[in-house]
Amino acid sequence: MFRVIPAHQLPPRLEVSWLWEGMVAQGTLALLGGPGGVGKSTLVAALEVAVAAGVPFLEREVAQGEVLHVDYDTDPRLQGPWYPKVAAGLGVDGEALGRIRYLEPQEATKGLGEEGLKALLEMARQGPALIVIDSWSAAFPFVDSRRSDHVAEVMSYLKEIAKAGPAVLLLDHTPKPVQGLTALERGVAGSFYKLAGARSAFLLTRVPPKLTGGRDVLKLDALKNNLAPLMDPLGIERVWGPDTLEFALTDLPEEEARPSKLEQAKRAVLEVLEEGPKPRKEVIRLVAERVNAGERTTEEALRALVKAGAVERLALGGQGGAVAYRLAGLPQTPLRDSAALRKTDFADEDGQKFSANPLAEDQDFAENPGGEAPPALEGPEVGI
Repeated sequence: MFRVIPAHQLPPRLEVSWLWEGMVAQGTLALLGGPGGVGKSTLVAALEVAVAAGVPFLEREVAQGEVLHVDYDTDPRLQGPWYPKVAAGLGVDGEALGRIRYLEPQEATKGLGEEGLKALLEMARQGPALIVIDSWSAAFPFVDSRRSDHVAEVMSYLKEIAKAGPAVLLLDHTPKPVQGLTALERGVAGSFYKLAGARSAFLLTRVPPKLTGGRDVLKLDALKNNLAPLMDPLGIERVWGPDTLEFALTDLPEEEARPSKLEQAKRAVLEVLEEGPKPRKEVIRLVAERVNAGERTTEEALRALVKAGAVERLALGGQGGAVAYRLAGLPQTPLRDSAALRKTDFADEDGQKFSANPLAEDQDFAENPGGEAPPALEGPEVGI
């Protein structure tokens, strides 16, 4: 099951082959989240054209190569018009568009199951530079994004496809709006498990026009980047012409330029609680590890999240009035054994013990409505 390598034979330094310099690396899985209609499709279409033509995008170098766009979220009538518009904005002729292959599923409602993943793996071995999958919720409708075993299994499939050579960019949506919480604080749906499986992850939001003088400005936040320093948010202006769409870097308004420590703590609390209910002390410890927030800041974040209705406070009883927290608004039954929660620190929404490493338990892939649960991908280069 393993290839044993003596430590002195390991690479002495990290060498990264970038698809998009400092942002997305070849052979890795990246995640781009954002609210519906925010502009993910236009931004990704521009990146795809830049890759096909080998021209810089947003002042960063881009590797040239073929692109596969796997579309479960829209259809050719909606995606197609973006390509000539962004190509004109980049100053690229139509020849580059021939290096972008649009994959329209024959049965989109069934999602991307075992056969589709195997087909993508074979296509990845043919040498494309980029594979875009739009989107998580549409491609994997049979997966519960709150279940770590479901999400981790899908992410492991996608990482195997990336290991064949291309960068794999997975588009995703943010959870439903919650009053009192920003899109950055909400992150992406099921974000904890998805972020754990991605090498880099980004969140795209729109800057309120009242802050930009009416200009169409997007903000790109880096939620994670294992291979480069975590960047400050990028301001991206979209400039629309009759037949063109251009993207240009721009300064963000001061209030949008960098998330506060409180905002970071709120997002970290939500990600921590996606693992299941947690005692207060455990929440504070995990948030401190993720965003270096102090106890007072985390307590303030918890109070704000409870007030916003995003998190529930649970009294565990016993000496000292111990409390725990869990996400609100998810299907769940009352915790029947609060003592067990205090002991394990990991529980699902029903109060049952929650595995910190579900893949170690050899659990099956999420149920596919089209048939039996798919096994691990086969082939000499695959070992999930």
